[in-house]
Amino acid sequence: MGTLNLSGGLKREPLSILAEGFPVMLSAFNELVRELRGAGVEVRKQSLLDNQVEIEAVSADLFVERFGDRFRGVRYSSAGRFTRNSVNVRGVDVVWLSSIREQQ
Repeated sequence: MGTLNLSGGLKREPLSILAEGFPVMLSAFNELVRELRGAGVEVRKQSLLDNQVEIEAVSADLFVERFGDRFRGVRYSSAGRFTRNSVNVRGVDVVWLSSIREQQ
């Protein structure tokens, strides 16, 4: 869990395998990655330190269809010519990029 750092926002505590919550976090992370792959969602990148899984954009619709009922904390932000989509599923952030649609 992060702590509030008034000079720079949220500061994350260093990850330690000796921490009491580490086995629970690792188990949830690995279980979600296995479920994503089992559902046919293409996992692009995994970062246990950031508690984040990045999926391929081509798998986004399948991901939403299979896991949409478990979404928490839906967030969107601009990343150059892309939108960075981020949702939390059972405590793990799942991220994918999609093209920004131009207005006509």
